[in-house]
Amino acid sequence: MKLRSLLNTNWQATFRLNYHAGGWKAVRRMSIRVYGPMKLTLKGEIILPSELRKNMIVIGSDHEDYTASSGKAELNIRGTWKLGGSLRIGPDSCIVVDEGGLLETGNGTYLGRDTQIHCYHHVCIGDGVFAGEMYVCDSSVHQIYSEGNPKPMYEKVTIGDGVYLGFRTILLKGTVIPAGSVVGSGAVCVSDYRKDGAEKLMICGNPATVKAQDITAKF
Repeated sequence: MKLRSLLNTNWQATFRLNYHAGGWKAVRRMSIRVYGPMKLTLKGEIILPSELRKNMIVIGSDHEDYTASSGKAELNIRGTWKLGGSLRIGPDSCIVVDEGGLLETGNGTYLGRDTQIHCYHHVCIGDGVFAGEMYVCDSSVHQIYSEGNPKPMYEKVTIGDGVYLGFRTILLKGTVIPAGSVVGSGAVCVSDYRKDGAEKLMICGNPATVKAQDITAKF
């Protein structure tokens, strides 16, 4: 198992990411590890946690055992990516942080295979988030008008602590998922789902709506 892990490591991408993020200190610690092919663009800033540990951030490996990548992952950092702690990202994922954008990822978070995050403004993913394959975008990419008036092109996307996101969920600009909530597979989230400070919601559908509250007590 250890030998297979060493053989499947993308050492070039691993070295580049560590050095770009934290210089030789991060390289020696091997804080970031990349598996499989990856297209890298590193023109922005990657902010690591103050306390570095080996393999804190693992990109391209699933969360139980390594499985071969079927394509080329992409990491395009032109803005700022701030890491709050340990993070696992599955194979074939695409993370884009545009110039001026801020992506924040929390501690103990797991993002599944084929995850796509397109951050043009601000995407905040909390601690202990677990997501299957998901798509996140905080921009409409082009100007949208409502009754002749322009709507904002960019709105922050927030995923609270301890959120579970089902397979192939979509989170678009302005989405807020409260802490402890569960988002059903295939849901298309387009709203701020906070209701009078309530947390632990069940959110499902297209467009997604709140189906239940305080799901710890009900399920």
